[in-house]
Parts: sequence; C-alpha cells; structure tokens
Amino acid sequence: MTWRTATTQPAVRGTNAARRAGPRTPEGAVRLAAVTSAALAAALVTGCSTTTPASAGTAGGTDLDASCRATKSDNGLEITFAVSPCPAKGGGAAGTATITVKDAAGKAVEGAKVEINPEMPNMKMKGGNQSARAKGDGYEAKLVLGMPGDWHLTVVVTPASGKASTTAFNVKAE
Repeated sequence: MTWRTATTQPAVRGTNAARRAGPRTPEGAVRLAAVTSAALAAALVTGCSTTTPASAGTAGGTDLDASCRATKSDNGLEITFAVSPCPAKGGGAAGTATITVKDAAGKAVEGAKVEINPEMPNMKMKGGNQSARAKGDGYEAKLVLGMPGDWHLTVVVTPASGKASTTAFNVKAE
C-alpha cells in the first residue's frame, strides 16, 4: 500500500470539468467568484468589518478622556479611574492605575478593597487581576497590559461597610 492509496479522500475519476472544477478552470473561477461575492455580501449585511471601534465588545465601559481619566458611579460610589503614563502602554510595560472612590456626600472612601480586572475582548484574553493599595485619598495599582490594543478594565470596589461597586473603563494601550 502506498501513501496515495491510504488517503481518506476518494479519487476523482473521469474528465468531467464540473466535478473537478477548481480555480484553474473557467467553471472553477466563476464558482470561486460567486462564493467570494456571497461571503462579502453577507459580511456587509451583518455589519462585519476588519476594523473594530475602541468600545466594541466593551459594553458598559466608559472611555477615558484625553488625559486618560474617567469617572463613573455605581451603588452610591463615585469612582474616578486614571492611567499613567498617558496614553497607556501595552506590551507588558508597567503603568500605574489611580482610583479615587467617593461616597454620595463626596467624601473619600477609606479602607476599601479595590481590584482591577483587565480583559481584551477583541482577543478574548484576560490579563491578571491586580489589587490596588491605599495611597493618599485614593488607591493605586501597578497596571500591566500584555499588548497594545483595546482593553476593558473592570474595577471592583468593596467598601468596609456597604455594597460593592463594579464599574468598567475602556483603555486604548499603545
């Protein structure tokens, strides 16, 4: 038995062009063009594209402004998230995330547990969760984003008393 006879594909016999029509025959070229056109039309109808906006796949996230900061409220807490350097760096370079947490009266919340959970939705990739330490009137964490691109950072704040708050921020790393 030779390697050719051991294949699982049946041999094509005969010279019928329709049975062996591939891109090398006129019939195959027409068939390839039709399939390609149909695939492109389906992509356009469903809204598929090769470029993805920064907030795609990051539902509920708040984009950072030009100074790389944003504020969002949840469960009576106002959370301000900032990244430095600005813009954020990808590729494993360490940056700093600063989180300020205020209650409904505008007073800084002390003694909370603050966690940052980064993920890259376009790549279906999660980064390592990072805990923030108290620093001044807020919290600070080392922020390492594995690669350049669009990141969705979920910030979970669990105060010493009261309900936990979960907010999300969209970060574009260079």
